Amino acid sequence: MDTNEKTSDKVVTCPVCSASLLPQSGSLKNGIYATTCENCGHFIKFRCTGPVKSDVKFTINGQSYTIGNQYSGALSLNEWLRRAGVSFGTKVMCMEGGCGVCLVTAKLYDPVSMSEKVFSVNSCLVPLYTCDGWEITTIEGLGDPITGLNPVQKRLASYNGSQCGFCSPAQVMNMHGLLQRVPKPTMQEVEDTFDTSICRCTGYRSILDAMKSFASDAPPHLPGGPIDIEEVDQQLCKKTGQPCSGQCSGHGSLPPLHMVLQDTQWFRPTSKSELFAIIKQVETKNYRLVFGNTGYGVYKDIGPWMYDILIDLRGIKEFYAISFDTTVLFGASLTLSNLLNIFQKSKSDPTLTYFKCLAKHLARVANTGVRNLGCWAGNLMLKHAHPEFVSDIFVMLETVGTKLIVGGPDHSDVNLTLTDFLKTDMKGKVITLAVLPTYQPSDNMYIRTFKVMPRNQNAHAYVSAGFRMQIDKATNYTVTLKPSIVMNGISKTFNHAVLTENYLVGKQLGDPNVLKGALGMLASELIPDASSLTDTNYIKSLALSLFYKFVLGACDTKVSPRYKSGGANLYRPLSSGTQSYDTHKQEWPVSEPMTKTTSELQTSGRVQFVNDVPPQSGELHAAFVLSSVGKAQISNVDTSAALSLPGVLKYLSAADIPPGGKNNYTPTGEFVEEIFSSGEIQFCGQPIGLIVAVDQLTADTAASMVKVTYTNVHPPVLTMVEAIQQGSVFPHVAEEIKVGDAEAAIAASPKKILGQISMESQYHFQMETQISICSPTEDGVGMNVLAATQWIDYVQQVVAGVLNIPESGVNVSVRRLGGAYGSKITRNNQISAACALAAHIMRKPVRLFLNFHDNMKAIGKRFPYLADYQIGVSNEGRLNGIKITVNADCGFSPNDQILSGLFYWLDNAYYCPNWYYIPVALKTNKPSNTSARSPGSCPAVFIMESMMEHIAKCLDKDPLEIRKLNLYQKGQKTPGGMVLNYCNLTSLVSQLELSADVVNRKKQIAAFNQANKWKKKGLSVVPLKFGIGWATATYNVFLTIYHGDGTVAIAHGGVESGQGINTKVSQVCAYELGIAMDTIKIKQDSTLANANSQTTGGSITSELCCLGVIECCKMLKQRMAPVKAKMVDPTWKQLVAKCFQEGVDLSARYFTNETDSSVFHYNVYGVTCTEMELDVLTGENQITSVDMLYDCGESINPEIDIGQAEGAFVMGLGYWLLEKLQFDSKTGENLTAGTWEYKPPMGKDIPISFNIKFLKNAPNPLGVLRSKAVGEPPLCMSCSALFGLKHAMEAARRDISKDVFFALNAPATVEAVQLQCLVDPSQMVYGP
Repeated sequence: MDTNEKTSDKVVTCPVCSASLLPQSGSLKNGIYATTCENCGHFIKFRCTGPVKSDVKFTINGQSYTIGNQYSGALSLNEWLRRAGVSFGTKVMCMEGGCGVCLVTAKLYDPVSMSEKVFSVNSCLVPLYTCDGWEITTIEGLGDPITGLNPVQKRLASYNGSQCGFCSPAQVMNMHGLLQRVPKPTMQEVEDTFDTSICRCTGYRSILDAMKSFASDAPPHLPGGPIDIEEVDQQLCKKTGQPCSGQCSGHGSLPPLHMVLQDTQWFRPTSKSELFAIIKQVETKNYRLVFGNTGYGVYKDIGPWMYDILIDLRGIKEFYAISFDTTVLFGASLTLSNLLNIFQKSKSDPTLTYFKCLAKHLARVANTGVRNLGCWAGNLMLKHAHPEFVSDIFVMLETVGTKLIVGGPDHSDVNLTLTDFLKTDMKGKVITLAVLPTYQPSDNMYIRTFKVMPRNQNAHAYVSAGFRMQIDKATNYTVTLKPSIVMNGISKTFNHAVLTENYLVGKQLGDPNVLKGALGMLASELIPDASSLTDTNYIKSLALSLFYKFVLGACDTKVSPRYKSGGANLYRPLSSGTQSYDTHKQEWPVSEPMTKTTSELQTSGRVQFVNDVPPQSGELHAAFVLSSVGKAQISNVDTSAALSLPGVLKYLSAADIPPGGKNNYTPTGEFVEEIFSSGEIQFCGQPIGLIVAVDQLTADTAASMVKVTYTNVHPPVLTMVEAIQQGSVFPHVAEEIKVGDAEAAIAASPKKILGQISMESQYHFQMETQISICSPTEDGVGMNVLAATQWIDYVQQVVAGVLNIPESGVNVSVRRLGGAYGSKITRNNQISAACALAAHIMRKPVRLFLNFHDNMKAIGKRFPYLADYQIGVSNEGRLNGIKITVNADCGFSPNDQILSGLFYWLDNAYYCPNWYYIPVALKTNKPSNTSARSPGSCPAVFIMESMMEHIAKCLDKDPLEIRKLNLYQKGQKTPGGMVLNYCNLTSLVSQLELSADVVNRKKQIAAFNQANKWKKKGLSVVPLKFGIGWATATYNVFLTIYHGDGTVAIAHGGVESGQGINTKVSQVCAYELGIAMDTIKIKQDSTLANANSQTTGGSITSELCCLGVIECCKMLKQRMAPVKAKMVDPTWKQLVAKCFQEGVDLSARYFTNETDSSVFHYNVYGVTCTEMELDVLTGENQITSVDMLYDCGESINPEIDIGQAEGAFVMGLGYWLLEKLQFDSKTGENLTAGTWEYKPPMGKDIPISFNIKFLKNAPNPLGVLRSKAVGEPPLCMSCSALFGLKHAMEAARRDISKDVFFALNAPATVEAVQLQCLVDPSQMVYGP
C-alpha cells in the first residue's frame, strides 16, 4: 500500500474493513511504515514516496553493497560480513568488543579535523544498519601473497608476529587504521594503540616490534622504517582499477533514513529537529538511541535486540560541535577518541591544564576500537541506566565541573550538573552538549584523576576517582572553596564524598591532623557494595589510598622525600626485548631462524579456520541449552517457546541418541561424562540439549528461550576448601608415592617447616572457541567431521560411539587451530559428538559453534591446586625430606587429572632424597577441568618454588642462596629414578647471575626500597628442570613424493596450533632429502592418513613428528639409493622420475612409539631473573625486566622457538598475576564468563625489558637433531614474576614491622597484592 506527499493522499485505507486512517501529522517521506488499523486491528504496512532512504549502502574494499530491510536491527557488521561470505578473514569471538579479533577500518567523520578519516572499529559492535555511507576495509582489502601484501601484513609476518594466526588480521587492521590517520607515528603512539586485540600465542613482543618498526623514532634494531601512506593503502577502485581515492560512496550529508526491519524500526535523522520529532512520536514506546553501540559489551540488557525502535544519531551534524571560548563545548556525538585527540592537542592551554590529566586517564578507558566508536554521551547514558557502572567519563567530567545541556521535543534546553543528570528521567530527552569550564592559573585549582584496573590496558576500574581543589599554598595548603571528590566503584549510589568535601572547606590540608581527619571522614562514608566481585576491603582501602595520593601530590612541600613516591603513579616506558640464539648455517634449513611457512597467509587473513569454511548447501546451525544451576535434577524441559521461533527446526537431547549409542564423550576415561545431561546436573553451564536452526543467531536465541525447571536443588561445591570440608573426593584416582622415608627425615631435621600454597584455575582463552562441522556421508551411515580438535583419533571414537557406527565410517580432519593450549584435547569431543548427532538426525550438514560465553561456562579449564606441605631442612637450608598433600580441583570428573604425573615435576631443580606424596582428587560442581599448557608441571614447579621461598624466610636467608644450595648436580637421581647425566643447572644459574648483573641489581633495589615508602621493587631468580617424556606418544607420519615434479606432501599426525609444527616438519624434510622447502606441502590431518595418532600436546608433538619425517626420509633414501648409484649427478626431479620408472615406492609411513626406562626422555633446563615494581598504595605493579636463559639444545627453528618461549611466559604471567575466575555461590554460575571481568595479559602487561637467550653450544644428545622442546617450560619459569612481586611486598611489610612469612597464592591480582601489603589509613601521613 503506497501513499505520497499530497495532503489529499495522506489517508491510508485499511484493506480489510476499508476504514480511512490518517497518518501522524508531519511530512511523510520515503520508507516502509507499519501500523495497526484502529477499527479492526489489521496489521498494515505502507510506503510513502519522497527523499527518505529505505535501504543502506556502503562499500567494502571498494565494492558497493545495498542492504534492504531483510535483517534484524541487531545484526552486527561482523555477523553480516561472515554470513554473506564477504570477509572470513574478519574473525569473531567475544561479540562484545573485548577480544578485538573482529577489527575492520571505516572512514568516518572526524569532527576535530572536520574531515573524514579512517578508524579501526570493532565490527562485532557496529550495527549493520548504521553503516550507511561508510567505506569499510577488511583484511582482504589490503593485500595477499598472490597480488601483493600490504606493508603492515608483510612486516607482521617478517617479525614472527603471527603464531596461530587467528588474531593477526585484527592486529594488521589496527595498525592500518593508525597509519591512515598518522602516517609517521611515534613508537609511543603505536604502543598506546595496541590495546585492542588479545593475542594468547605470541606474548605481544614480536607484534609490538613489527608495528613500532613503522614509527618515525624506531631504532636501528627494528628494521623497516616509516613508509608512504600510498604504500600502506594499496586498495584499488573496483570502477577504475586505480588506487582508491575514497570518493566513491559520497560521504557527507546523507538523507534521513527510515526502515521497517524484521524486528524493529530503524531511524536516522539528520538534524536535532528531526530527532526530536521522531522522539515525540515514539516517546511512549520502547526505543533506544544508537551511536557506537559499545554499551552492550558491558550490559546485555541494552542490546539493540531489546528495542522496538532504534534511532541512529550519527547523521546529526549539530552533535559534533566543538567550541573553545570562555567555556568549552563538546557535542554529544564526539567519540572518546575525538575527546582524547582534543585533550592531547589542547593540554598546553594555560586555562585547560587539566586536559593533560584527562588525556592520560581517557587513554586507559576501553580500547582503541571501542574509543573510536563510542561517544561520551553514550557512556553517561550507560551510567544513567546502570548506576553501578564505573564510568570514567562521568568521573572525569564531574571532577572538573562539567555541565550538560539536555534537550527534548519541547525544544527547551536544560543545564544540568552530572549529579542532577543521574536523577533526571531521560525518557524523551537527549544529551546535546557538555560545557567544560576553564581555570586561570591564578585560580590555584589542583585537579587529578585516577583509574586503578585489574590489567594495565582495556579493563574497567576497580575504583575511578577524581579530585578538584582550589588550594592556597601560601597558607599551608588551605582549601579555599568546596572541593570535588568524585568516586565510582564504591556503590551504585556513591558518586561524591559529600561529607569529606564539606569537612575540607577552609581547612589547611597541609596540617597532618586535617589529613587524618579527612581520611577518617572519608572512611566513614565509604560503604562498598557487597555484591561487587571485588573484595570490599580492597575497594575501601583503595579509595582512601587514591585520596592520599592526591594529597601527596597537591601538598608536595609538606611531604618527606621518602613518602613522595606515593603521589606518583607507576611510570611505564616503552617496552623492548632482545633475543639471542645459535644457528648453524651448514645445517640449514635445520636450525635456520625463519618465520612460519604460512605467516603471510595468516597476516593477510587467507588461512582458513574451521568456522571460516563456507557453509555447505542446506547447512544448519546448532546451540547448546545450558543448565542455570550447579547441583540439581532436571524436572522439566519446556521447549515450546523456542520451537515456535521462526527458523528453529528441532530440539535434541539424550533421548535422541540412537539405540546402542553412548551418551559419553570420554569413553577412555574412568568416569562417564555425558554429552547431554540425562537428568543429573553436575555444574552450572552443563549442556542439557541442543537447538538446531537455520542460522546461528536463531539457534543461540532459541537456546536462551528453553525453560528448564529443576528439583533437588542444592548449594554447589565450588572451592577446594569446601570440597575438603565436605569430603567431596574421587577415591583412588592416583596412588601415594614414597621415595625414601620422608617422615623420618623430617622428624630428624633441625628445622621443620609447615605451610600451604594454592593456585586457582585459568581459562585457556583460545581465540577460536570450540567448533565442529559435521555432514552425513553419501551412504547415509557414516559421518564427516571437521573439528577444532587436538586429538582427531579421540573425536573419531566418540562420534562412532554416540552414533553406534564403526569408527571406519567416521572421517575426522583438521587443518589448523586458532589456539588450543590443551582445551581441545578431550573437550572438543562433546561438541563434535553433539554436532554429529544433529547431522545424523537432520540428515544435513550441521555447524556447532560455541559462542565465547558458552565456551567459558561449559568447558573445563586449568586444574586448581591446593598443597599442604611439611619440610625438613638442615640449619643451612639443605632439603632432607618433604611430605606433601596435593589437592586437585577436578570439577565434576577426574578424567583429565594428572595427579600421578605431577609428582615427577615436583622436585623442579632441587635434590631431596626423601619424599612422601599424597594426591587427592576433589570433586566440585564445575565443568570437568582439563589440560592447560604445562598441566602438571606448572603447579608442581610453583609449589616447589613456594617451599623454597618459605625455607628462606624461616632461615632469614636470600631465597637464591637456598635455591643454589639445593640445585641438582650431575649424576644425582630424581624421585622418578632418572639419573641426571646431562645436568647443567649450576652453570646456568651462574651464567645468568653474571649476565643479568643480579648482585648489583639487588643492591640497587635495596637502596630504592630504603629511599621509597610507597614504591617497592623486588627481584627473583628461579631455575627450572622440566622433564620431557616421549613414552607412549604415537604419531602416524605419512610422506609421499610425486613422480611428476619431485614435490613432497606430508601428513604428520600433529595439529598446527601456532607452535610452528608444519614449518619445522618442512625444514627437517628439506634437510633430510636435500630439497628446497618450497617443494614441500603439509596436508591437513585426517583419521585416514594419520590414524591412531595421539593428541597434540605436552611440548613433544613437533619433535616426534620431525622424528617420524626423518625415519620416512631414511626409508625413501634407502629405496632410492640403488637407482641414484646408477645415475651421474642427477637432479632431484630426475632421480624421482627414474625411481618411479623403476617401480620404487615413493611413499613412506612411520609410526612413532618411543619407550624410555624412566618417566622422562630428557630434561630441559633454564633460569629466569625477573624484577618487579610495586605501587604499595594501590597494588598496581609492573614487570620492569625479565632475563631468561634457556637450554633449547640446538633449536630446529630458533625464531619460532623464541616466539614459543615468549608466548608461554606471558600466558604464565596471566596465570600468576591477572586471570581470576569467580562463581556465584548459590547457583555455581561463572560470573567471569566474558571479557569484561576475565583479563588475560595485553601488550602493556608484558615485561618492559624482555630478554631471552638460548644457551649456545648445547646440543641435546637425546633430542631430535640435537634439539629440545620449548612449548611449555617457559610458562613454568614465569612464576618468577610472582616471587619478584612477593619480595617487593615483603619490603613494604618490613616498613611496618610485619616482615614474617606469608603465602602469596596465585593469581596475585592487584587487589590481593594490596591487601597483603597491609595498607592502613594510619600509615597515610606526610612523613615520619
